[in-house]
Amino acid sequence: MIKTPGLRSVLGVGALTVAGVLASPADADAQSREGRWQFYVPITFTSGIGLEGDGGSSLEVNDDVGWGFGFGYNINERFMLGFETTWLSANYDAVVPVDEDGDQEDDGFATIGGKLDAASFLGVGQFNLLEGTRFTPFIQGRLGFTYTDSNLAAAPPQGVCWWDPWWGYICDVWQPTYSDWSFAFGGAIGLRAQLAPRFFLEGSYTASWVDYDQATPRLDGFRLGIGWTN
Repeated sequence: MIKTPGLRSVLGVGALTVAGVLASPADADAQSREGRWQFYVPITFTSGIGLEGDGGSSLEVNDDVGWGFGFGYNINERFMLGFETTWLSANYDAVVPVDEDGDQEDDGFATIGGKLDAASFLGVGQFNLLEGTRFTPFIQGRLGFTYTDSNLAAAPPQGVCWWDPWWGYICDVWQPTYSDWSFAFGGAIGLRAQLAPRFFLEGSYTASWVDYDQATPRLDGFRLGIGWTN
């Protein structure tokens, strides 16, 4: 079962969207977006998820706040194409079956707690509903890949030594962990506010999917984008 954000937050985004629809389509003070690059820092609250796996295994991932960096080019007043990368670290609890005697049959369950790291690299397309206004509702789509690291050991620690040009001969230990690249996609609906000629804010409700081998969970959240244009 997947957790979703509260009704109050949904109503808040809805109210902002309605305000954008009612904005005057001929705001003389609004700066044209056409032909401009934009850069932004997305701050995203992502709701936790619960997943059920084979053999009685399960996973509970907590709510968390992530951030990132993005840029895009406004082809015209309505269409923007760009790229963004985001990061997230979230605590989780997992229940997994264990085979203690090596007979390939489950002997019980173990509870594992940890923190996963996820980084997404996504192409972004955005359609702004209104032209020539300070406020406009928008619809956004994202497509790319997500790298997820469980931070659970996948092999014994390994040592390595090398010559560093500054520090001389150095030895260190690292440990492989369970991690993978997965196809990811999602979308958002929200409101863009041009607060100054070169400064804007975007608030949106987001939904994302990550295509893991055993499941494709949906991650719901809310995002604040702080940005500027050239």
